[in-house]
Amino acid sequence: MHKQIILAATLVAFTDITVSASTLEGVVKTHPSQGEVTNVDGANSSLIRGADGIYISLQTEGLIPGNVYTYWMVVFNAPANCETAPCSGKDALVRSEIVQSDAGYAGGAIVGNDGKLTMTAYQPVGALTNPFFDRGIESTDGLEVHLILQDHGAAIGGRELEMLSTYRGGCSDASIPPAFPDTARSQGSAGPNECRMVQFVAYPPE
Repeated sequence: MHKQIILAATLVAFTDITVSASTLEGVVKTHPSQGEVTNVDGANSSLIRGADGIYISLQTEGLIPGNVYTYWMVVFNAPANCETAPCSGKDALVRSEIVQSDAGYAGGAIVGNDGKLTMTAYQPVGALTNPFFDRGIESTDGLEVHLILQDHGAAIGGRELEMLSTYRGGCSDASIPPAFPDTARSQGSAGPNECRMVQFVAYPPE
């Protein structure tokens, strides 16, 4: 039997969130890299934005039991400079300097038999965990945030921790899109699995 195992970059009690925070509800969708974008039935996500950081949660389903998934936060410090609204993957990776984007690790899990996943994390203003561009969050005011769920394939014996905590862990080189920076490719070591981005949520700036 597959039992869900979860790692998180930073976890805090709900009471640690700034009292003056605002809450946004997000729609969980299939990732455009997988074809037609559709809403994920039974899934939900929320973002709580305070002056000192953001709290994110994700509840989703329809995942593959026994597969490893990691949860990545993409931030746009200057979303007004994006080519589209919401910002796109091209903005995040190719136009990163223009839109002041960054991406960082927020958690990981091995999914249980029910194919469901629940994750929460808190990200303070400043550096992200395992960042792509070392920009972090400059301010939560006007910040656009995307959450990306990455499927690393079936857990590989003895490499579970690496797969749960890095972008590349267990992934074949061919399955990492060419636009991704060397900082993403250097996280963890390659493996035989075909990795893919499967779900996402986009939170526009307030």
